[in-house]
Amino acid sequence: MRPVNKGKAPEVEYKDYKDAEPELEERLGAYCSYCEMSINHAPEVEHKEAKSRGGAELEWENLLLSCKYCNTRKGAIVEKGDKEKYLWPDEDDTFHAYLYDKDVPRLNEEYLKLEGNREKADNLFKLLKLDNIPITPKDKDRRYLLRNEARSCAMENKEGLAKMDSLSTRKEYLESTKRLAKAIGFFSVWMEVFKDDEEVKKILISAFKGTKEEYCQNEKSNFT
Repeated sequence: MRPVNKGKAPEVEYKDYKDAEPELEERLGAYCSYCEMSINHAPEVEHKEAKSRGGAELEWENLLLSCKYCNTRKGAIVEKGDKEKYLWPDEDDTFHAYLYDKDVPRLNEEYLKLEGNREKADNLFKLLKLDNIPITPKDKDRRYLLRNEARSCAMENKEGLAKMDSLSTRKEYLESTKRLAKAIGFFSVWMEVFKDDEEVKKILISAFKGTKEEYCQNEKSNFT
């Protein structure tokens, strides 16, 4: 899960929490803060602590961007005062907390054991149902399908990059990789596919604005 830096609260008083959407998108890009999918429809401003359960409705620290799938799954479960029971992409090292080397995300057990925050990571994972695989027509959750499409694109792009036999063609292909990754989203999937290519990883970190670079430096392989 991409760790993000929203920055300081804007010097503006919101009359409606939805008014924060342009500023959040400007700082973080139009991506879900949880599943990381690119949001082609209007991003939803969601509350870490549900506003209907006492969470601050207009405070910057309580707001994140979300896709409709994650926002619906999360619902109004987290009430005021319960935020510390979960990991949050704008507060914690969520990059190392989860692994993206399989068809669905999973907990990075070794890392979480060392950090001692497995329960928090698991709580967020279950809250969002990040491992959900739609098995009935009624389940419209497209996160699994789009995540795997992103993986296929990243792997094809990696194979193509390996065939570049000159610096100029590689440079052009790297720019193509950057554009494709930004269009598709799923930052952690791309970082996993290119985990052995430091150049591409640096490009990805800079391409997805608002990414907390310091959390993405250490190799996940150290904890797996």
